[in-house]
Amino acid sequence: MNKPIRLVIADDHDLVRQGIRSFVETHADLAIVGEAGDAAHAVKICAQHKPDVALIDLVMPGGGIEATRAIRAASPSTQVVLLTSFEDVQQIVAAIQAGALSCLLKDVDADALADALRKAAQGEAVLHARIAARLMDALRRGVEPGSGMLESLSQRERETLTLVAEGLSNQMIAERLGIGEKTVKTHVSNVLGKLNVSDRTQAAVFAWKSGMKQRTES
Repeated sequence: MNKPIRLVIADDHDLVRQGIRSFVETHADLAIVGEAGDAAHAVKICAQHKPDVALIDLVMPGGGIEATRAIRAASPSTQVVLLTSFEDVQQIVAAIQAGALSCLLKDVDADALADALRKAAQGEAVLHARIAARLMDALRRGVEPGSGMLESLSQRERETLTLVAEGLSNQMIAERLGIGEKTVKTHVSNVLGKLNVSDRTQAAVFAWKSGMKQRTES
């Protein structure tokens, strides 16, 4: 009997991971070797276990795109399959450019998910039909990758990005928005992931270039 396909699953929702775990346990040729609730932990586990496939949530603390890029760097043999609830073309294109092999919507049925994982282990890509249709439509219309990334931000994330562009620290942002500093850190992490940037300075530049925040000259 062939060795089972070794998986790492990363999603910030415990129930999602539990559901995937329960599903995987019914397949003798699939085995979970690690779980994570954020990008940093996912990268650490993949670097340690070198799984065949990493099943990554596109929108989670630290960002699925950043996680994908880092996982591919830390474990080049690991194929990344992204799960997402959103049919955001710009995000998906950015994820593929970061090294993701496949992208599935979270409403994918169990058999299709198992098939995608098996194909990923063989280096074969799978795109959810609705995602593929949106990508084709974007190509026909000449949509620029990344042109709609701001639209993927929640209202609170947009507010956080605006204050980051003003140069405020997490503590100052927390005071301005009336929320906890830990919550601010989560918002900043999500913003970096969704905008596909690696630090606050790049996020600020993104905000300035997009016209979302006008840079104040000293």
